[in-house]
Amino acid sequence: MSAFPIHFFRQVEVTLILDIIKPEERLYENKSLGSEAPYYLFALTSVPVKHNDAMEISGVLDWYNDSIRNFILPNPLKSVRQHADLYVYSTGSVGSQALKVAGLPPSREKAVWGGDFVQPEISKKGYRIAFSANSDATGRATVTLTQPLLHNIPAGTKIHYGDDVGFQVCVKNRNGGEFGVKDAGKTVFDIEVMEQL
Repeated sequence: MSAFPIHFFRQVEVTLILDIIKPEERLYENKSLGSEAPYYLFALTSVPVKHNDAMEISGVLDWYNDSIRNFILPNPLKSVRQHADLYVYSTGSVGSQALKVAGLPPSREKAVWGGDFVQPEISKKGYRIAFSANSDATGRATVTLTQPLLHNIPAGTKIHYGDDVGFQVCVKNRNGGEFGVKDAGKTVFDIEVMEQL
């Protein structure tokens, strides 16, 4: 087990943190060097796991203990749609909340699903789709995002969708040591990770 053991974590709560007036939690408590822009916070709870798996998971979480250590968290939310070979057909500008995406199935109702995530290949930022959108006869759609773009996204940029999105995160408020609670002889892990941009 070398990557984050996401397959053990079934309960997910995701929060978009918009209040950046007081960035101390992000910049000082967590020693983060990331941007102060709005970010996602993921609260993950594992299924009850047996001792052998608990030991291995605990080791991985201890390795991530230092909150300045960033790692990639595979999208922990099940996506409604799955797409490959999507790309931006018209440049997206900083501050815009729309991406013009091509490569979708033609003339499909709700080709992109509100609540699913997308990620430009040139960025480590994940964006959530605000509203479902239909594709036109050429497989294009305007995707409205829940927050503005942090970077310009040039035409031709590949777009990852759904399960292909990976969030760059760090562990929030982890102090090491024994982690989790016992449930009928098994361990349940709770962990919070915050997006690093």
